[in-house]
Amino acid sequence: MSAVPLDRTLARARQELAEGQTGRARQRLRGLVASFPERLELRSLLAATYRTDGDPVQAGRWSYLDEAADPAEVAAFLAAFPDPVQRMRKIRWRDAVDEASAGPFAAGRLAELRAAAEEANGGPVDWQQPRYAPRDHPDSLAGRLAVPGCLVVVALVLVLAVVGAVVVVRWLLG
Repeated sequence: MSAVPLDRTLARARQELAEGQTGRARQRLRGLVASFPERLELRSLLAATYRTDGDPVQAGRWSYLDEAADPAEVAAFLAAFPDPVQRMRKIRWRDAVDEASAGPFAAGRLAELRAAAEEANGGPVDWQQPRYAPRDHPDSLAGRLAVPGCLVVVALVLVLAVVGAVVVVRWLLG
């Protein structure tokens, strides 16, 4: 997206926010944040739409990287999403390169969040797809079902092989 459509879209969103059209402004700003996640001013404006509508969790989510964020909103976001890997997904950051160029406060917050997510995961977590690896978390549903599921598949294959062999032998003898 070039700077002109970005500037126009941002101007429209600011105008809509000033006119109290928070839903329309929010829609535009969410699109801009998806395209430009490293632009912290877009996140702050998006937080303002949620703040206007009285949603402290989402206001805290989108102002999380802002040094001037309302501590109560950030606390609401942290309480709503206590898991650091889930919080990484909600932040919608792009990658480690942008993490370093985010400015000192935001870079510190991003680094802390990533470290907490990696500690919870027991290994690296990627900004592109922050998630737990099932093998590292046997308490997850996938971790608990992996071994029994494999055993069921092996047993089914063996049963089908035996049944198939019996059918072939009967056909040849019959």
